Amino acid sequence: MKTLNLATLPLEERHTAANIMIWMEEVIEKFDILPSKIKVIVHDNGSNIVAAAQLLEDKHGWSSVRCAGHILQLIVNSALKEPSINKATGAARSLVEHFRRSELANSKLKKKQQQINTAEHKLILDVSTRWNSTYYMVERLLEQRWPVTATLSDPEVTPRGKHYFDLKPEQWVLLEELVQGLGPFECATVFLSGQEYATASCLPQPVKGLQRSKQQTQFETSSGKAFLAIAGKGISERWENLNTVSAERDNPLVLAAAIDPRFRKMKFISPEDGTRVQSAVEVETGIYDAPELEQKRRGNVPGAKSALDNLLQSDTDSLSDEEEETQEDKKIQMVRREVQMFFTEAPIAKKDDPLSWWRENEGRFPTLSNLARSLLCILATSTPAERIFSAAGNICSQKRASLTREHVDMLTFLSMNKLNDIA
Repeated sequence: MKTLNLATLPLEERHTAANIMIWMEEVIEKFDILPSKIKVIVHDNGSNIVAAAQLLEDKHGWSSVRCAGHILQLIVNSALKEPSINKATGAARSLVEHFRRSELANSKLKKKQQQINTAEHKLILDVSTRWNSTYYMVERLLEQRWPVTATLSDPEVTPRGKHYFDLKPEQWVLLEELVQGLGPFECATVFLSGQEYATASCLPQPVKGLQRSKQQTQFETSSGKAFLAIAGKGISERWENLNTVSAERDNPLVLAAAIDPRFRKMKFISPEDGTRVQSAVEVETGIYDAPELEQKRRGNVPGAKSALDNLLQSDTDSLSDEEEETQEDKKIQMVRREVQMFFTEAPIAKKDDPLSWWRENEGRFPTLSNLARSLLCILATSTPAERIFSAAGNICSQKRASLTREHVDMLTFLSMNKLNDIA
């Protein structure tokens, strides 16, 4: 699977929902993309972005999916605000900052690492906007706990009576629990942020796995238990409708998971909902376009033959209404057979690539394979789009501050798409 960057626009006007919708429509028109060919828009949780997605959904019929990465960020940040956890991570941050500022402490740490035969890794300082950087900071600090403690005990590094950088024993215990609790979230975030493999179809599985890990993990400290409770509540509330199936509105995440051969048994939903999803898959193939069929019967479609044309045409000019209906019935039966055959087969291994499977089985499922292409390409997060900010930041630097907006757009386009085959 490949990800392409179409445009990088300077947003000089107010970032209202209406303006964001207009900018997106301009890009779509520029590249001659039919709005009807777009099924899903993945976005973060910003209020204006959410409102713009709703406008696009109302106007073009797109489905909107909120970025799973941002949802995980909100869940973890809420749990990290627990007072004892916040105090422990703040103490760890101050300790790391001390070693980064003090050349003496840093050089002493290297010697202690060699003496204790510990990996000579530098301490990591977290960034407030990325919770996983806090996870990496605490994980590295725990790895270097004994060299760090030995260094702080050196009178040359810490004068007597000034051991305020030392962490308390209960804080070390809490940090160990915190790493254990954050580990599954970090794993889920890294996996769902990928852009070269199917991610949205996998989302129900990691969410279910996170819920299971919270239930199976047992912590000793009250702060650790509070972390599990807050995180578990956040998962339940923010992904409450993740596996919801309704007749009023399609759920693209459930449809993507259903069409993924790894999860075709749909164990993450009830059997009744599984039956509804199979029917929804049939509808998504486009075989039940009732208004269009009714228009064809009435002759109220562009290019339809007039009454005189119908009188003058020969028997071999076109199919009769009965024959057309028979063709439609045959198409419906063919799609139904595809759907039934697909969902009765055994799922493939979790490690297998669903896109490769569909490529190999395209001949067996010609209609479903087209649907799979449009659903399995959905990304679970907006991380790939946000990576463009890093590329654009490297292009438009202080030494290249005179670049025009057109040149920044062109250079970013080339930078992000250079590894893809684009014509």
